[in-house]
Amino acid sequence: MQREIYVPPTGPPQEPIIPKETFQILGEEKIRRLVHNFYKKLETSEIRNMFPKNMEESAEKSADFMVQVLGGPPLYSMKYGPPRMRARHLPFIIDEKARRIWLGCYRQALNESDIPEEQKELIWKFLVNFSAWMVNTKG
Repeated sequence: MQREIYVPPTGPPQEPIIPKETFQILGEEKIRRLVHNFYKKLETSEIRNMFPKNMEESAEKSADFMVQVLGGPPLYSMKYGPPRMRARHLPFIIDEKARRIWLGCYRQALNESDIPEEQKELIWKFLVNFSAWMVNTKG
């Protein structure tokens, strides 16, 4: 039986793009540290089964994506093509519960980071809006 794909009523994220200065303030190393810490949180989360056994490649791809989103060079697009994250995540069942767990892991990683508060808030707003668009299963 084919599953019904849920489309969030809010549509794709409408928030303004994160200012380019964000990358200049944080730098690539800090962004990569944040993403790798986030993946460590995922390792012990309830949604661990949604990720490959070795999550290193996923963490690297996500770090490239975050570098790009936060105003750095378009590493993700150069390596993998246009992000189209919703389409790339459709094979996975992502419901609101999985989204909340995912966000919780990022919240912990952000809280433990040495990222300035203003940039933490920008990243958090992006993650909240981005993750809402990734939900593809009602439930």
